[in-house]
Amino acid sequence: MIRNISKLAEVHGGRPARVVLSALNYALEQVDPAGLVKSSVKVKGDSIAVKGIKGEKIKLKDFDKVYVVGAGKACARMADSLCVILGKKLTLGAITVPIGEKNKVKREFRSVLEVTEGTHPVPNSSGLRGAEKIIKVLDTASSNDLVFMLISGGGSALLPLPAPGLKLSDKQRITNKLLFSGATIREVNTVRKHVSGIKGGQLLRYSNYARVVSLILSDVIDDDLSSIASGPTSPDPSTFADALKTLRKYNLVDPKDPAIRHIINGSRGLVRDTPKRGDPVFNRVHNILIGNNELACRAAVRFLRRSHISTEYLGSRFDGEAKEYGSFLARLAVDLKAQSRSRFAVVLGGETTVTIRGTAGTGGRNQEAGLSCAIQQPLQILAATMGTDGIDGSSDAAGSLVSSATRQIANRKKIDLRLHLDRHDSYPALKAANSLIFTGRTGTNVNDIAIISSVD
Repeated sequence: MIRNISKLAEVHGGRPARVVLSALNYALEQVDPAGLVKSSVKVKGDSIAVKGIKGEKIKLKDFDKVYVVGAGKACARMADSLCVILGKKLTLGAITVPIGEKNKVKREFRSVLEVTEGTHPVPNSSGLRGAEKIIKVLDTASSNDLVFMLISGGGSALLPLPAPGLKLSDKQRITNKLLFSGATIREVNTVRKHVSGIKGGQLLRYSNYARVVSLILSDVIDDDLSSIASGPTSPDPSTFADALKTLRKYNLVDPKDPAIRHIINGSRGLVRDTPKRGDPVFNRVHNILIGNNELACRAAVRFLRRSHISTEYLGSRFDGEAKEYGSFLARLAVDLKAQSRSRFAVVLGGETTVTIRGTAGTGGRNQEAGLSCAIQQPLQILAATMGTDGIDGSSDAAGSLVSSATRQIANRKKIDLRLHLDRHDSYPALKAANSLIFTGRTGTNVNDIAIISSVD
């Protein structure tokens, strides 16, 4: 939840700002991973009903053991909720979560559910150990067992099992290069899957054909299951050739690099590719989407409408450069203000990127979009941009709330907003202008939300 609502509301116009920030809070509540799991999985007697598996109840008596594995920014909350639901029916489990999230799993469950903390977005050795623990759990499963797999954004970095012949340092190096290249998350994940021994459906190669139910919280545009956490339980439509194409696009092909050489060999048919649709490993798998950006955005719309504000939802497919997205938000605000005689708001979602040119400062895509919007923003308009995971880029802020007050404070303090924008250094400028949103880690992750609202 947003920690500094009162201060932001005071700076940016009082009640109108408070309503926008409260709408964001409500949106976060509706994509709380624990609540989503609770509403998706019901246990009654000896049966489990999972929303999304139509016309079929899972009979626990048909299985010898029940396991839970998973990884991602929302995994701790998801696992804690599922442990409550399963109770003593849970045999064993292992999950990997971001650093600082372990305590979101109740201590009483940790005797059967091992929780490992890893780093994001670049994997570390702890994440590798977590992936190995997950595989160890799966290795004990058989075709007579039931496995719940919990997947959310961030799982790509938190499941860093290198492909045979590669080291963790090889994955770290190529991940860093891609993150600073401006590659989209889909492109990054295409490469990740092809230097991994676990992503792109490959995790199922360790499941011994157990019955698998994957509960998935989406952090990608279009909710492509093969892209969320790099699709560890989903058929992978991408190939080694696609991964090589991405590397060429961003001028990252270096045959001396072991990870890149592995991809080159794979493109030549020398390495087995990730499993595709129709592969037998998917015969007993149910991939269930339990939450996404649209769910959060529509919740914000409901809140704003209940606050007597005429509100429209513009979709959850917005991407591209954060700076250009901010300019788009400013132009949109101008157009809407010209057309409306009453209080209005629009809600939109997605995920942008920041292409670093030169040395980067501190900030993230939501702050960069907010700063870009503030520079061009008309009077009497509020614009909020926030990452639902609560951590935006290289900062401790979740995003920003900008208004005419942002420029007024910046002018008074002689802060050159455009210079900060050009340097990808949005955080100090917005902090000085009292325009940052702080939530801390929210425990969920469904991309970003933006709200534009008039103040009269």
